[in-house]
Formats: sequence, C-alpha cells, structure tokens
Amino acid sequence: MPYAKIRNANTLRNNTTRHDWEHWTGYREQIRRMLEQTLAESRSGREHLLLLGAGNGNDVPISFIESQFERITIVDIDEQALDRLLAKVKQPGKFIKAVIDLTGIGNEIHSLSELKEKAAALAPSVDFSKLKPPFDVVMNLCFSSQLISAFFYKENSKAVYTPAFGLQLDRLIERIHGSIFAGIYERLAESGIVIHLTDVLLLQKLKKTGTSSPAKLKAEALTQGRIRDNLGLIHKRLPEFAQLGLCLPGTFAHLQPPILAKFKLQAEYTLLWDFVDDDYEDRDYLVTAHVLEKKTGTIEAGR
Repeated sequence: MPYAKIRNANTLRNNTTRHDWEHWTGYREQIRRMLEQTLAESRSGREHLLLLGAGNGNDVPISFIESQFERITIVDIDEQALDRLLAKVKQPGKFIKAVIDLTGIGNEIHSLSELKEKAAALAPSVDFSKLKPPFDVVMNLCFSSQLISAFFYKENSKAVYTPAFGLQLDRLIERIHGSIFAGIYERLAESGIVIHLTDVLLLQKLKKTGTSSPAKLKAEALTQGRIRDNLGLIHKRLPEFAQLGLCLPGTFAHLQPPILAKFKLQAEYTLLWDFVDDDYEDRDYLVTAHVLEKKTGTIEAGR
C-alpha cells in the first residue's frame, strides 16, 4: 500500500502528542510572536497560508492565523491528525485539508531494508497537485528530522545502519528538500515567503538514570546551565555541534545553494520547544526558523 510505512509511523507519533496542546503553549506562543514580526516586516500578502507538516496543530497559533489569513491549507500524511487540528479552530470555513507525502518516495519505498538498497539512487518528487495556489506564506513545521525517520520507527535499525548509509540518507534528505522547495516556489505568490522551522538539537535528560543527551551536555557547558536564556549563543555555535555530529537530520538541508538561488534569506530566529516532561524524561528541542522570500526574475542555478 502506498505510503503505508510513512503514514503508520506518523500516525503513531501524532497519537502520542495528541493531548499536548496545553503543554506546548509556550512554544506555540514563540511561533506566534515570530510569525507576527515576520508578517509586519514582510511584503507578502495575507490571503493564503500553507502549513506543511501540520499534524495535530499543537504548535500552530490557530487563533492568530485565523485573524490574519482568509484561507489556510493544512498538509500532513496523517488525516486523523489534521481532523484533530480542525476540531480546535473557530472558523472552519477558512481551512482546506490536503493529505500529502512530503518525502516524495512513499510510492517507491516500503521498508527500511528497501530504503537502504535504493537510497543512493532515489529521486524524490513531492506531489503538490492537490494544493490550490497561490500561497502568500508557507510555514514548514519541523518535518525535516522526520522525513526519513518513519522508516526507522520501531525497527531494529542497528542491523542495517552504517556510516555510509547515514551519508546516503543525508543526501536523500537534501534532495527531498530540493523537491519541496521547488514545488513551493512554483506555487508562491510574488513576494511570498517561506518560514522554515526545523528542530536541530535534542536536549534530553532521562529521569531514572540522570543521563543527558550529548547535545544537552554541550549546550549546558556552553551556557553554564542557562540554555533558555542563551538560545542565540547556541545558534551561533551550531557549526560546532554539527562538526560533532550532534545536529538532527535535515538541520541545514533548506540552506542548499540551489534552494537559495530561488529564495533570499530574510531573517533567522531561535526557539526552545518544551516537548515533553514526564516521569521518564525531560525533552526539549532547539528549533531554528529561517524566513525565506521568493526571488523573482532571472535565477542563476547554483547561486
């Protein structure tokens, strides 16, 4: 069945966070402030907003976007999650739902072993034909690190993972982003913008053992234990985290030269996502947001 592996993994993940609306209030407010400032400084229109990877909508400032846009298209591969988002809105007539595989390989790859066999040769093609453009603003909601992880979800990945395979997956994630951004570019209105949110660092502490993730240990050392107050400092030092292999997959995939040939980087933000705090773990993510404006006129490839 097409998309079965990707859909099932994302459905299970969305189910685990379906009740996190209240817990994610602080992160959602950070996104609202970032979006409000971006709209105030942008030349983009306010007619049509596209949310890619919208899921349950727990990270979406719903009331704010309803007040700002006339139409809002929400996209995810998990239709049940999108229905849970729609259950939170006050103006359902503004919303359009589209179920889309953002990997562009769901029709070709059905298992982890098949992914390993074909990863190097895959040419992702994300099908946006269900969308009804043009769009004034597109917001990508932290899907970068999840594009390929669905194939590893509840799998014994140690049996197939090698450093060489990891490099192939990095290149594949870049090609997926290339397809996504090409599709977005074609559907953006003049002066349209993309706000690309991506989780870049796993900041986790396990409650029972007291052990922390390597990224959290480095971030705490860098900020003398005050991560929340020094997000900008951590952002400036992300190349160091990357050199140590501490950044999540897809962290920089949207900043490839072919993508920046089509989009101008207008602004950058750093956010802290309080993801979960329960008896097992305290897990946060450092998130970056890059505002990219559509370039018009002649585009020179590779610049």
